[in-house]
Amino acid sequence: MNFLFPFHPRLVHYPIALCLAGVLFLIIGLIRAQERWIWYGRLSLIMGWAAAIVAALAGLVDQSRAPDLPPIANAINQHITVGIALIIVFGLALYLPLRDRRLLAPSGRRWIYIAILLLGAGLVLLEGWLGGKLVYEMGVGVR
Repeated sequence: MNFLFPFHPRLVHYPIALCLAGVLFLIIGLIRAQERWIWYGRLSLIMGWAAAIVAALAGLVDQSRAPDLPPIANAINQHITVGIALIIVFGLALYLPLRDRRLLAPSGRRWIYIAILLLGAGLVLLEGWLGGKLVYEMGVGVR
């Protein structure tokens, strides 16, 4: 049964791909004012957000197997903090248009929504970089 662990690295690729695709599709839909792309983006973002929660839970379980060294613990804490921020930002990106449909309409307000989406994409990239640092520089989960 030990071949299943660590489980977190097997799951992280899905939320990364889905969230970034969702941001891309939403921005295309907002700039071109095409409802179809907005729908693709929202669907991708919903699936990516749900996958991020599953990956985060798996990461919390796998964290117990990480070496108990201060530099590793610090990097894991940074990774967790950015992950929580990512889940919050994409949760807002999913919720806010339900509350105010004008965010998706061609108006000045959509730029606020695009900024939220770009913040989420930046958090995905930072989260991936921190995860890569844990694996490739510190050997967490591979040694």
